[in-house]
Amino acid sequence: MQKEKLKSSTDIISIFCIAGFSFNIVMGLVMGMLGVYKDFTLYMLLMTANSVIVMLCGSLICAKFCGGMKACIGKYEKKTGFLENFLLVVFGFSGCVTVNFILSIISMIVPFFESGSDMSFFENTDIYSTTLVLVAIALAPAVCEEIAFRGLAMGNFADFGQGFAILLSSAFFGMMHGTLSGMIFAFSVGLLLGFIRKISGSLIPSMTVHFLNNAYAVFMIVFLKTLGMEVLSIISGAFVCIMLLLFVVMLIIFCNRKSVLSAFSADDCVLTNSEKAKIVLTRPLFWVLVFFSAIIGILSMAGTAV
Repeated sequence: MQKEKLKSSTDIISIFCIAGFSFNIVMGLVMGMLGVYKDFTLYMLLMTANSVIVMLCGSLICAKFCGGMKACIGKYEKKTGFLENFLLVVFGFSGCVTVNFILSIISMIVPFFESGSDMSFFENTDIYSTTLVLVAIALAPAVCEEIAFRGLAMGNFADFGQGFAILLSSAFFGMMHGTLSGMIFAFSVGLLLGFIRKISGSLIPSMTVHFLNNAYAVFMIVFLKTLGMEVLSIISGAFVCIMLLLFVVMLIIFCNRKSVLSAFSADDCVLTNSEKAKIVLTRPLFWVLVFFSAIIGILSMAGTAV
């Protein structure tokens, strides 16, 4: 019974991601042919709509085949108060900055491994433009992607062990992020967001971390154009150092809490880890998704090399 449920859950999430990939490719081609990229406002509105259609609506449709989104989200009951959630957000955001810093270092050493997102469309940094970018790049993805991956995906895999649910939902989350560095970053951040989701029992802290991470990239562009590279380098360098220190401190705090770590040992699933891995890795739809992700990753590496 559990084997069949895991097969079904893997197929559902794979279909969701494949459909999202397909929609994004088609939408990108259409926007290119229509010259949408030249109209900043329209482009931002369509990016926002894309998050809502692909991530939110797509996940709600897929959730119909596994008991509904309420059932998926309901696998995790709210457990923490404001102070604990605040600490989780600090831990998550400082972790995101830490991972991004590490990938930036790697990008200086490894050819074609370029970290960061293309923000070339963000030329005018007035209040109107910045607000549009924040909605399209930070707010909409934070809400919609968290519902999709920490709601639908983690909820579907929760019955097979919390560590397994976090790991597999993060793998799907990573594969949806195109470039090689984007996949690694999203997978790493997905582990943090999954941990936060599990400990808090709520989507709000993970949404907040997701928003802050994406908004951080937006404000770096705003500060770059406002303050200049020299001043920004000093400020961002100090900020990254503070975030690295905070992440280490928060990591020590959470690792010392036995109640936090023990929450991941509770597992009612009768399947062994090797059995669960075998089921996931033998699903054809999962490998179709891997193929999609690999092709896009290779194309992004080729584009960077050129």
